[in-house]
Amino acid sequence: MDSSKNIIKILVLISLVLVAIISTIELAMAQNFGRPIADEKVNQEALKKTAPAAEAPVPTSTPEIADPTLPPEVVSFVTELNTEGSSNYTLGPADVIEITVQRHPEVSGQFSINKEGKIQYQFVGDVHIANLTKDQLKEVITQRLSEYIINPEVSVKIIGYNSKVVYVIGEVGHPGKIYMQGDTITVREVLVQSGLPLLSASTRKCPLITPSADGNPKKIDVNVFALLYEGDLRENLVMKPGDTLYVPATILSKAMRVIQPVAQPVGASAETGRTVMTGF
Repeated sequence: MDSSKNIIKILVLISLVLVAIISTIELAMAQNFGRPIADEKVNQEALKKTAPAAEAPVPTSTPEIADPTLPPEVVSFVTELNTEGSSNYTLGPADVIEITVQRHPEVSGQFSINKEGKIQYQFVGDVHIANLTKDQLKEVITQRLSEYIINPEVSVKIIGYNSKVVYVIGEVGHPGKIYMQGDTITVREVLVQSGLPLLSASTRKCPLITPSADGNPKKIDVNVFALLYEGDLRENLVMKPGDTLYVPATILSKAMRVIQPVAQPVGASAETGRTVMTGF
């Protein structure tokens, strides 16, 4: 029993020392995890030469990206965020739509888009609608029904958004798929839908990964802490279908996950050794 207590004391002391060391390391790393301006030694003169002319029109309703020290790939992502809206959703396989034709319930109903990007529509047959918006689909259905119905009044509604997803993995409340209701989605919206980062998350440097068929995926580090808690919209990058956002764990949480499986059996055996027999 004394040996078990001694082992527990030693483990506790080792844990405290590790925690102190790791906390010091994390503090030092956190101070250097800001925007990598000095480390990358960005050539401002070269960026000025390659940057677009100052007279180019910039949308007034979008955040400014005037910082010349930003990496070009970040500027590109923010520009996509400023120029691409999520309202023009293009339909794809597994999406569910509802078509309503006034005064003609026989050609109205809900339809699921198959893997070929088509729906089976009454009287008309298969209609290919993949990569069409609601308005474009409305025009197609109206044109096809005009052969059978005089001046058809058609309305289209999306019931299920299932064809476009992004992924969030790591230290968040609900890791997994995020179904998109647009052709793009922002990092902030993805984090909110996934339950926000946990206390065990290292939020200063979260990789945003865009897969590639040639084996060279594109990766950009996102400062999630600056985005969520400091309001830095430059970190609110655009994600497209198939992208993955990885929120890593802190060094301290990783260390504790290694220590706990070792310390738990020793603690359980020590508790068993404290049983006192009575009745003599």
